[in-house]
Amino acid sequence: MSQLDVVGQLQQRFSAPLPEGSVRRIVVWFDAQGEFEEVFDTLAESGFDNPVQGGRRIGFLKAVDGSMFLTKRLLYRQDTSSDFVVYRKRSSTKLEGDWLADIGLYAECFQADYLSSLMEEMGASDAGGVREALSCYKAFFAAKDRIARFKACMPQATSADDIRAGMFAVVLGKVEPRTSALVRAYLMRLADEAARGAEGQTLAKLERYGARGAFETFLREKTGYEGSLDSLDTLSAHVLLTALSCTVPESVTRGLEGCIAAPYAQFCLVIVHDWMDTPEEDAQQVLFDLCRNVEKLSKLEHRFEQVPSSALLQSDIFPCLNETLAQSLMLSLAQGANRGDEARLVVQTRKNLKWYKRVSCYFDAIDAAVDMQEFHRLHIEGFHLSSAQEVWNAYGADWWQMDAAYRHFCVAYELCVRDASASLTDSLEQLAEWVDNLYVHWFLTEVNACWVRCAESAWYQAGFIEGVPLQRGFYNDVVRSELAAAKRVVVIVSDALRYEVGKQLADRLERETRGVVRTEAVQGTFPSITSFGMAALLPHRVMTVGEEDMSVLLDGMPTASTLQREAVLQVACPENRAITAKSLLEMKRQDRKDLARDAQVVYVYHNAIDAIGEDQATEHNVFAACDTAIDDLSALVKIAINDMASSRVMVVADHGFLYTRRVLSEHERIASTEVGTSAVCIAERYALVQGDAPSEVFVRMNMDAVEGGQMTGLAPRGFVHIKRPGGGGHYVHGGISLEELCVPVIFVQSKSAKAKGVQDAQPATLQLLSTNRRITSLMFNVRLYQPSPAVGKIFPAEYELVFVDKEGTEISDMRKAVADKTSDDAQSREMQVRFTLKQGRSYPSTNPYYLLTRDKHTHMLVWKEEFRIEIAFVPADDFGF
Repeated sequence: MSQLDVVGQLQQRFSAPLPEGSVRRIVVWFDAQGEFEEVFDTLAESGFDNPVQGGRRIGFLKAVDGSMFLTKRLLYRQDTSSDFVVYRKRSSTKLEGDWLADIGLYAECFQADYLSSLMEEMGASDAGGVREALSCYKAFFAAKDRIARFKACMPQATSADDIRAGMFAVVLGKVEPRTSALVRAYLMRLADEAARGAEGQTLAKLERYGARGAFETFLREKTGYEGSLDSLDTLSAHVLLTALSCTVPESVTRGLEGCIAAPYAQFCLVIVHDWMDTPEEDAQQVLFDLCRNVEKLSKLEHRFEQVPSSALLQSDIFPCLNETLAQSLMLSLAQGANRGDEARLVVQTRKNLKWYKRVSCYFDAIDAAVDMQEFHRLHIEGFHLSSAQEVWNAYGADWWQMDAAYRHFCVAYELCVRDASASLTDSLEQLAEWVDNLYVHWFLTEVNACWVRCAESAWYQAGFIEGVPLQRGFYNDVVRSELAAAKRVVVIVSDALRYEVGKQLADRLERETRGVVRTEAVQGTFPSITSFGMAALLPHRVMTVGEEDMSVLLDGMPTASTLQREAVLQVACPENRAITAKSLLEMKRQDRKDLARDAQVVYVYHNAIDAIGEDQATEHNVFAACDTAIDDLSALVKIAINDMASSRVMVVADHGFLYTRRVLSEHERIASTEVGTSAVCIAERYALVQGDAPSEVFVRMNMDAVEGGQMTGLAPRGFVHIKRPGGGGHYVHGGISLEELCVPVIFVQSKSAKAKGVQDAQPATLQLLSTNRRITSLMFNVRLYQPSPAVGKIFPAEYELVFVDKEGTEISDMRKAVADKTSDDAQSREMQVRFTLKQGRSYPSTNPYYLLTRDKHTHMLVWKEEFRIEIAFVPADDFGF
């Protein structure tokens, strides 16, 4: 310790304010080995460089044998007002025969030996073996930068274990001196060294500071590990498998006993969970890689495949747990097994556990497949309605859900293929084949057979179904009706927004807008293509078709472009406007206000789905484009309400579409020659021919409303396509299937916050269902309940849950709970969350403890519930952190 350090510490003492009631300060400097006698002599001659607080004189006395009486008389009689430094070449603990022992009782003690000065500089107490530990690790504390880093992570060392923990923390990279953080940091160091080909660097540091043996002891005492310090494989397997052992039945880990220290299982689990909870992505990736390596070395995937899903359900240590569960469910569902309830439970449980997001698309595919299986079970007797209007109503009420489930499956499938897991690829393909067969050969086949059987005569006679609103009457019947109750109406026309996508959009608008949202449907115009559907939504009396280019005219006016459609709108009202969604989104807010200022009706044309589906290079992305469309349309509705001051907004489509993931087989196509020689236009899902055209292959559509009977429409039955050059894709429209003809109309009626009955959207909440508020073991379950389904104004939410003590210190691992269940069945909205209390703490039974529930994204406290902890014995973590 240098002279500057000692003098500075002494001067700091004398610069401090005097204790209350004191008139001067006496500091007794003990230096048993006489290491600083020369420093004192120099200081006694020169004094301090800076004046001391209060301006008092400072005297310097050397109390040595033969001068004790004189020293005592000076302090007690001759000078009772000056401050003094009394130097003694003596130990502070040796009181026998000490003439100045009474002075030592009220004076301040200052020890200037190396270890005492070091303890003072570090803020460490001279207790609990601190001095001995510092002496043992002098090599570590020989550098000021290491001392500074030690103080930063261990500001108040009170024991030898604190000294060792702080030293380990500095060597491992200034981590927290907690068991879980130290073990994690060491494993990450080993992994980094292995990746760089620099094995042994950390161990060399520990060896250099004389701390390798202490670290080996630390690992053995905290985790039960007795293997080699330099083996990443052995240490990571020990920690991870030991943690696994307390999350699964004993039978699952039978045969791995050599890698597991059962008494340390819960401690290792806390280490792993703390690692999982760290926000650093690099640390998360290291843990994932270590888990993968241990899975491979221990052949865990094969082991997990041999046990029932219930044995693995709550364990979240290894990523392959998710993959094993997903694979089992996909293979079972692909074989027709009824595991719907089990699959729901697995998906909901795993959603709250680690590694889920890495394979969430597979669980999304399972969830969608279960939806399809349940729909099939509910309609196992088939579709046998007797009227077209009944079929239409059934599709709008219920049947559309099969289309939605198939879309959700295909979206999940594409995500899985993009980031494929080798172990899941085969089972996913088997499930996809089952899904396609169910959707195409059962649902599309039987539903549309029922639809054609009920509607065919009406189509031939009139071209539409009685009792169902027509797309051609949209402006007169719907828009004008809305105008009667509002100053302005904004109509957003989204190309190919089919009914089931519209239902999902309506659910979102219900949550994101203030007011009322409802969904209806109109009967699309045949052929169900853009040119006819867009024209049908505009005001008109007569619709005709251009002979040369098949362009659609309204009362003689063209309708192909946005400007042409605006001109048609302005026949009804000169101030009406039309604009593309792209242009509207690029406008400034004031420009949007100016656009709508005098308009009664504004049409906004949006094209996200059809633009992707019509291009064979991108048609496989059409279902993903549906999600993009929902995002766009939600934004456009808000613009219409907020910037264009429209309290009535409608979202409508020109037509729907059919999509199948696999290309149709040869027998599911009709030769174009079947249309005949009088064809005016042939596409994959329709044909237009001159005059009447009797046919057993096609459904004949009356075209009187379009061409006064000069043409007849032909539509393939069911979902089959007409062969044509360049055709044969996955995405088609133009035909008469419910998916193509059922056009959604979403009504959004915006209301002010003060309007009567207005309800703002709220997150789905969780309540504590467990009535027993006593915790009797380090690992325990808590039952939660989602009071309301996440539908309508209630939207899904994610929560973080953790137990804390009365000071707010976290005492358990952090757990996640997702409140997203939509079922009306209250029992199905229950869930169970497993917690592990941190070891190394005492849990007095008289103290209160609290379960905190925080919003995962805002971290705001939602609620807290009081618990009592009554555990007889908790293994200690001697670091005390």
